Amino acid sequence: MTSQTANTVIVSRKGTNVRYHVSGPLWLKGSFSIAGYLAPSLTASVAERLFFKTRRTGPRPGERDVLDTAAPSSIAGMKAWSWGNGPTVLLVHGWNGRATQLGGFVEPLVARGYRVVAFDAFGHGESPGSSMSLPELASCIGQVSDELGGLYGVIAHSMGGAATTLALSDGLQLERAVFVSPPSDPRVFLQIFSDALGIVGEVRTRLKERVERRIGTSMESIRGDRIAPSMRVPLLVVHDRNDKEVPVESGQSIANAWPGAELILTEGLGHQRILRAEPVTNVAVSFIDAPKHLKVAA
Repeated sequence: MTSQTANTVIVSRKGTNVRYHVSGPLWLKGSFSIAGYLAPSLTASVAERLFFKTRRTGPRPGERDVLDTAAPSSIAGMKAWSWGNGPTVLLVHGWNGRATQLGGFVEPLVARGYRVVAFDAFGHGESPGSSMSLPELASCIGQVSDELGGLYGVIAHSMGGAATTLALSDGLQLERAVFVSPPSDPRVFLQIFSDALGIVGEVRTRLKERVERRIGTSMESIRGDRIAPSMRVPLLVVHDRNDKEVPVESGQSIANAWPGAELILTEGLGHQRILRAEPVTNVAVSFIDAPKHLKVAA
């Protein structure tokens, strides 16, 4: 990769192994431990509902300002907003996220002649529902694309990147894609969730089985780094080296496995602030817009 932008670091795609550990309250872990011993099947059922349950978080100060210039609508039953005219670029938030988190990408994309669309997935933001899964988010992206008559590009954050990968494997058509802080393996989040609640042994096994029954496939089959080798859409991955929610190795593994993918690593932006960093916005928008400049040069 040859392009650079201020305050971003382009490095080798080889990284060190980092382990992230999340622990829940002791009383909660104790409750699940006792319940799992007494009633493993019921405990796994409760844990499954918690695993898919979403939590709505309010916008940061000033985050909703971008909606002042938007045209609100409903797409596939979800709250959506659009700006500008031209080829459509879809903004996809992550788990427990919302459309306004990606508001910084709107103005520069519109200025370059794109129509920008953002939506709150079911169970998020202003859309109905209280739960979500990775395949369900992928289906949401496909439905939005169908209702809009197709997409030119996607800029997706966190689980939105994983869902876009899954949607592409299911037939979604794109010209360009940018993933910011994408996870690569859903099993990692199930492990983190289980560790946080103190779920072990038989209950953990039953929980995985229940999760896979709900999503209709094995968790291994929807790993982003396993799907990536079959992808042909030009991709840029941006990930912070100190991301404590989605380890940087996840973004690296996707970039490694995705043919021709480009990777940019940042420093000190974490999992959320990376969306508000102007250098990240600039490099993402430039990547989406690159084919225009190639045509002019030709």
